Amino acid sequence: MDRFAILLENSKRAIRYWWLYGIVGLLLVAAGILTFAYPARSYMSLAVIFGWFILCSGILEIVLSATDKGFVTGRGWMIAAGIIETVLGIILIFNVVLSAEVLPLFLGFWLMFRAFWAIGFGSDMWSLEVRGSGWTIFFGVLLLLCSMWIVFRPLVFGVPAVITWVGISLLLAGAGAMSFAWQLRGVHRYFDM
Repeated sequence: MDRFAILLENSKRAIRYWWLYGIVGLLLVAAGILTFAYPARSYMSLAVIFGWFILCSGILEIVLSATDKGFVTGRGWMIAAGIIETVLGIILIFNVVLSAEVLPLFLGFWLMFRAFWAIGFGSDMWSLEVRGSGWTIFFGVLLLLCSMWIVFRPLVFGVPAVITWVGISLLLAGAGAMSFAWQLRGVHRYFDM
């Protein structure tokens, strides 16, 4: 079997778990909605809530990368994202005082990493001519802009502005992950698995 055939077989196995990206996207959208639904909540509880969402997202990324032992394109990004998100989630959950002080930076850098992830995977799908991959890239670029705003100017307009930008960024991150899941679903149907 030549290299391309091996890559194709391994890719088919990886695409089988497209729905995990959809779950990650739904969790991120839920976090964004909760941010806007309860803006008066204390800053401390916001740190814990986001910690749990980041931890769940990281665990799902690790599970996806562990079940995908032969997929070459993007596997390293999946493992790195899962590990980083799991560590950040644990830090945010169990060190609430530190979390409250550095919450904007934690979230800004985490969302920036998610933006690069979305742009990278969207580009991979674009190169394979998967329909709709431009949306993943689009959401990744918007998320990158929002995350940069959070990182470089976290307290310019106070805590309400940070909460607003974080909510918008989480909605964009969720939309990007769901867009990518939808693309993988289409590829999954193509392979008829």
